[in-house]
Formats: sequence, C-alpha cells, structure tokens
Amino acid sequence: MNFFEYLFCRLYWWNTKIVKEKEMPVYYSIMGISVFHGFSILPVFDVLYVWIFDSYYIENIFFGLDTYLVIGVIVLAIDFLYFRNKQPILYKQFKKIPKQKKKRMDVLCIIYIVSIIVVNTLFTIYFRSKNAG
Repeated sequence: MNFFEYLFCRLYWWNTKIVKEKEMPVYYSIMGISVFHGFSILPVFDVLYVWIFDSYYIENIFFGLDTYLVIGVIVLAIDFLYFRNKQPILYKQFKKIPKQKKKRMDVLCIIYIVSIIVVNTLFTIYFRSKNAG
C-alpha cells in the first residue's frame, strides 16, 4: 500500500467513523485525495510557469479556462478512475496494518497535509506580492 492509498483509506475511515457519512463516503474520500493531489501539483505548475513564461501572472492558457480549475478536474478524474473500484481491497489491507505502522503513517499524513498547506500559502503570498508591484 503506497502513501496515497493509505491516505485514501484514512480519509475513508474519517468519513465513515468520525463524520458518520453513510451516503457517499467513497466519493468524499476521492474528493479529499484529489484536493491533496491538486495542492501538491500547483507549486510545481507555478514554478514551471514562471520558468517557461517568465511571468508571475498566470493566465488562462487552457481554452480560456482557469488553469487551477483544469488541474483540479484532471486530478479528480484520474483519482476517481484509480480509487473508485479499489476501495474494498484497499480498506481490507488498511485494517491489517499494525498499529505502530499506522501511527507512523498518520504522522507522515499530517506532515504532508501541513506542508502542502504551508507551501501553497507561501506561493500565493509570493505571487501576489510579485503581481502587486
């Protein structure tokens, strides 16, 4: 089980055990993992955009659509196709993971989530400061 599969299972666990979602816990787990994937891709995209176009003002380069929206939709589609039918298998594997390993993976998940929030916030502040001047 790789890191993102574990994160998906942890989101599924959160949605079913803590939030008590009964209708669509798999959908909300896929949405959550897509948000995290999207936030992981955005800083890389921003750096590549500045490097290629030498501009801090990111324009709508995908048929006039917002670039971040396009990235989000692509990530959601990929995650939906990947996780949609794997959920029962992944959750069985998740239940077999020893408690000690779950604790380590949980710490890694928290570090990952906090780091992508911090990195995206810093990138936003930096890009806004460059565009304001």
